[in-house]
Formats: sequence, structure tokens, C-alpha cells
Amino acid sequence: MENELYNKFNEEINRYRNSLLFYARKCDWDTFKLNAGRLFDYVESFEMTVLERKFFRITKIIVAVLFFMVILILKMNPDIYPELARVNEFMTVTAIATCGFQVFFLFNYRMYLKGKLSCYKKRRERFIMNIQRDFEDMTVSVAA
Repeated sequence: MENELYNKFNEEINRYRNSLLFYARKCDWDTFKLNAGRLFDYVESFEMTVLERKFFRITKIIVAVLFFMVILILKMNPDIYPELARVNEFMTVTAIATCGFQVFFLFNYRMYLKGKLSCYKKRRERFIMNIQRDFEDMTVSVAA
């Protein structure tokens, strides 16, 4: 499944590259900029999709571990086995620490997305400008 997704991504990037090269050779920089903007949007959406998928995969694992630990904590009866009281205490502290990590992880993810979205226009314009400069240099060196 992942390989299909990455292969589709590579094919789409190749199409954009060919399109950009075509418009650069024609010196149609307005259409070039439109296609470069679409390329940036496509790459950003793909990156967000992959990042979100990885984030939720990690989150599911952490929540499953927490659920398992909570069940174990509730099932343990320290009155029957007094030695298990220390294990129960350790697991409780570990579950609290894992919850704290998950909250921190979620907070960092949200802050990352907020920062990424706040600079979106600036990054998009910089991307278009840089890719246009690269293609202009490429077409000038090919023409010479």
C-alpha cells in the first residue's frame, strides 16, 4: 500500500516536472508559476497526509499500551499478593508518564501544524521563486 502511494507520488511529481520544463522552454513564466504553485500544494498535501498517518499510527500504539496498562492495574489485587503493590505502583506511574508524553506529543504536533500553516504563503512564494530560478538557469544553459 505504501509503495503504491509513493509510486503515485513519484509519477505525479514527474508529470509536474515535465510540465514545468515545457513551460520554461516556452518562456511562459505565468503558466509556469501557476503549475509550480500547484506542485507546491500537491507536495504539501502529500506531506501532511503522510505526517498525519504516522502521527496517528504512533498515537494508536500509545493508546493501546495505555489501555493495556490500565486493565492490568485494575485487575491486579495487591491485597492477595502484597509484592504486586510495588509493581502496581510502578505501572501507575508509568501510565501517568505515558499520558503526559502523549499530551506533549499532541501539543507539539499541533504547534508544528500551526507554524507550518502560518508561513504557508511565504514558503509557497519562496518555492515558486526558487524553482523558477532553477528552471531559468537550466533553460539558459541548455540554450547556450
